[in-house]
Amino acid sequence: MEKGRSKLGMLLGLFGIVFSAMVFATPINDYYKAHKNDIGMEAKAIPPKMASLMLDDDYEEAIDVLQSLSSLKYLNYSGDQKRVKNYANQATSAKGKYSKLLVDDDGKRKVSVYGVKKRGTVRKIIGIVETKSQFVLILGKGKLSEQQIKYLPMLAKEL
Repeated sequence: MEKGRSKLGMLLGLFGIVFSAMVFATPINDYYKAHKNDIGMEAKAIPPKMASLMLDDDYEEAIDVLQSLSSLKYLNYSGDQKRVKNYANQATSAKGKYSKLLVDDDGKRKVSVYGVKKRGTVRKIIGIVETKSQFVLILGKGKLSEQQIKYLPMLAKEL
């Protein structure tokens, strides 16, 4: 009887792991994993506090945003305009249930920010930056206020 319970426990545990992986997987994370090893793509996960130390002190708002994050990772591709456009379109399609928070387009650089709000703060963000020759995808988690979201285009210019 003990052997039967052990097998049942293992099967239930395995089912739980598979189910939780399916529930917590998001299209944008799948997109990140699928493209992080593409030729010409730079992919990094960096501690946000460390990233804030790399910015000039003149950008207090951008530093504040980084220090409010608990995790940060990005994809960065520089090259062919057609591939840049393709990456940006695919990333936008992979945003899943994230809501549009901000779009800043100055003609040279387009920054789109999507997020998941919970209890009055933005807990998860996706930033998509597109120029003629560069694509950047930023994925972050933390607690950002509405005011901090408005500073994200400034942060994108610094990255």
